[in-house]
Amino acid sequence: MLIPNELYNLLQKLNVSLNTVLKFPYISGTEKKLEIFLYNLEKIRFEIYEQVRYLNNNMLDNEIHFIDNDYKANLQDGVLSLYIPEKLPNLTNRSSYAHKQIIFNIAEITKQYDKLFFDKYVIVIIKIFEKLKVWDADNRTVKPIQDGLIHGGVIKDDNIFNCCYMVQGFYSDLPHIEVSVLEADKIINFIDSNLPNISKWP
Repeated sequence: MLIPNELYNLLQKLNVSLNTVLKFPYISGTEKKLEIFLYNLEKIRFEIYEQVRYLNNNMLDNEIHFIDNDYKANLQDGVLSLYIPEKLPNLTNRSSYAHKQIIFNIAEITKQYDKLFFDKYVIVIIKIFEKLKVWDADNRTVKPIQDGLIHGGVIKDDNIFNCCYMVQGFYSDLPHIEVSVLEADKIINFIDSNLPNISKWP
């Protein structure tokens, strides 16, 4: 496929940006150069994404595979399962491109399950797989997952009357996220019957 000038120029910009930062392999995470590089990388990534999407819509014989195509949703035995081929953003990076893309893609793949748990109290079980031996799952934000389910119409809201969630972290050579959404009654009853009632302590 002949690369159009617009896409080629974006790839050139990305190359220049990468070469600039690679001249300084030991940049501190607090340095301004790194902050500028990450900002530019995010901007170029979004522009490349838009250009590739345009090409897919206008050059059907040369379709380019999106990571978005690897998002999956399946309903079986009352459990809605999602496969998300992304790394979950950190709590401090909630306005990132990845954050917005996760919301958009979850909403897109769950549209067929509109109103599935709209009047139910659900538990959202989130398994995060990272290529790290030791890391903290509580440093990841689950908000794009919850918001994606709302935008897709699967759940009405993620407030305390509609939803609770559980997060687990795992190691994997292939970073991704697995999500299960189901009615919470059985799990909550099991937890409540096996945990002490702290509110009744003397």
